[in-house]
Amino acid sequence: MDKSWGLGPSQALLPLLRQGVKGLPQALEQVGRALRAHRAYLFRLEERQGIWYASQLSEWAGSDATPQIQNPELQNLPMREKGYGRWLDRFLEDRAVAGPVASFPEEERPLLEAQEIQSLLVVPIWVEGKLWGFLGVDDCQRIREFAPEEEAFLRLVAEALARALELWERARGLERLLEASPLYLARLDREGRLLYANATFKQAFPEGIFLPVAKALGAPNHLHTLRTHEGRVVEWSLLALPGPGQEVLEVLALGVDLTAKEEAEAREARWNLFRKNLLRVYETLMAEGLSESIFGLILEAALETVPAAQAGSVTVLLEDGCYHFVAAQGYDLETLRQVCLRPDEPLSPTGHKGAQVFTWKDLERFDTHLDERRRKVMEEAGRVREIKAILSVPVYLAGERKAFLYLDNFEREDAFTPLDLELAQAFASQLGLLLRRLELEGQIQHLAYHDPLTGLPNRLFFLEKLAQALKEEGPHLAVMYLDLDGLKLVNDLDGHAAGDEVIRVMAARLRAALRPRDLVARQGGDEFLVLLTGLKTSAEAVRIAERLLEVARIPIAMGARTYHLSTSLGIALGEPGLSPGELLKRADLALYRAKGEGKDRLAFFEPQLQEALRQEMNLLEALRQDLERGEGLWLAYQPIVDLRTGKRVALEALVRWRLAPPSVFIPLAERHRLMPELGEWVLRQAARLAGSWTGTA
Repeated sequence: MDKSWGLGPSQALLPLLRQGVKGLPQALEQVGRALRAHRAYLFRLEERQGIWYASQLSEWAGSDATPQIQNPELQNLPMREKGYGRWLDRFLEDRAVAGPVASFPEEERPLLEAQEIQSLLVVPIWVEGKLWGFLGVDDCQRIREFAPEEEAFLRLVAEALARALELWERARGLERLLEASPLYLARLDREGRLLYANATFKQAFPEGIFLPVAKALGAPNHLHTLRTHEGRVVEWSLLALPGPGQEVLEVLALGVDLTAKEEAEAREARWNLFRKNLLRVYETLMAEGLSESIFGLILEAALETVPAAQAGSVTVLLEDGCYHFVAAQGYDLETLRQVCLRPDEPLSPTGHKGAQVFTWKDLERFDTHLDERRRKVMEEAGRVREIKAILSVPVYLAGERKAFLYLDNFEREDAFTPLDLELAQAFASQLGLLLRRLELEGQIQHLAYHDPLTGLPNRLFFLEKLAQALKEEGPHLAVMYLDLDGLKLVNDLDGHAAGDEVIRVMAARLRAALRPRDLVARQGGDEFLVLLTGLKTSAEAVRIAERLLEVARIPIAMGARTYHLSTSLGIALGEPGLSPGELLKRADLALYRAKGEGKDRLAFFEPQLQEALRQEMNLLEALRQDLERGEGLWLAYQPIVDLRTGKRVALEALVRWRLAPPSVFIPLAERHRLMPELGEWVLRQAARLAGSWTGTA
């Protein structure tokens, strides 16, 4: 080894130490020259879905070697699949690959020889305990073995590169995190000038922001928090960082925007207050009914819900067709009772549909249109000239506008916020819906859990009861899944109205045939669900199921026609740990078995049903594909002989399939309605063969 070898490691490591990953090109060149190689390179190894891929990331090539950095075969190269499993195994064992290419296994040589490589040395790179890639050199002219100190040198560079990669990936991840962070992140100098700001900071403060850093500078390494309110509420944490000489070089600033949070909290607090006050009105209304006293409570609750309201009143449409004051706070109610406001007057309560704010200018116009007596009452008892803003909210009862709520402010035209209008409108709307809601509550509850056609509980109700029963009874229950046989014929013959009537009759029969504690529900269409509880043995479930089969067979007379239906029934017994959905699926599989065995019968769930169904679905899919492609099926011809003459008089065409005998795939095709396609294929094949015989006769 030449005398310059001692300088090799330092010359190769120096670019990595100074520049990190950016010094990789210079480091590769120094590695190549130190090892008297013609190329030095870095490859990345990545495991994706169990396959290891190699991609060249960087390369130095001497003047007497062809660069390979643009070689597409060196990108996303699957290691094992391309014959380099030996390399991967050695890398995973932290071992090098080295020596003359001619000595390598045959499957490795073509790609290496295409790059004119005579000898190579490659060592793995481990980053944070994981195989990251490999570093290597090529000798394109000599057949050589690499000395142990040469491998040690390359491993030293690989280790330095691994550390640089760790720092680079961490720094890159941190930089991405800072830029993507919703927090305001910045670095400031001692005077508070901005040195760095992330994207969130720049977007929020495009003109910058002054942060007082004096307190943070006075106590380095200690967090100092403060709040700013420059258009938004931000909580800042400032941290002064001292340099090597303990002198503070910069201040880190972390800002958390609390504007939305505080607005949301304030909004939620207002809505909580609204709900509390609304509940108080509901309770009174339900206890006392609709009376004049309820409007006083409406007003009191609204004033508490909308803090900007300093006074208020309520008017109600009475039998004389006018709105009369029935409640007031901050005003003389007894005097205001004398005023009748017609719906067609300028500030008519019926002139707007939702919450609306009027100003003192609107009140002045309203005041001038009143007669002298009413004007005097409104100015004195109603303080019309003192009001700056009035929030008028219509109140609906049973869908009819019956009253109005007025909330007044004596200080500012803009006293009421959009949230005030929203709350007031919601308050009035909810109150108006209350009476109707009480009336419909029972109906809604029934409709949510029952089938409208039969009146039976629906699937949602059934699942809730099943979940409860599984917790309480566990294995002492059973679920039945029923499907009516023959309903389609009823619909085809006499229409869906007749089919609906048959479903109603059958639902009544099923309900009557069950024990009082049992539950029958309509799943939908012609399917029903039954929950049996308190079972001591499976024999009880069988007896009940047989009774259901019997009642389903009873003819149904409708008009001049009598329908004969039956039912197929699947049973699944409860087991510890089963969910309602799993138990229902088991019953469905058992039903599938019952229908497959000929209908009008019951079947229990057995574990092998799932495997049998899976196998049948696989066979079905294969049969469909073979029919579409015209593959895998053939005809076997059996001669028909006249026994008197001994001559063949005809041929019988027998269809055969590659995956199953006729006893299996013919019933399969019948069950899944593939017989027309299968029959067409048989006729087409037989006719083609018959034609060829005729042509050669």
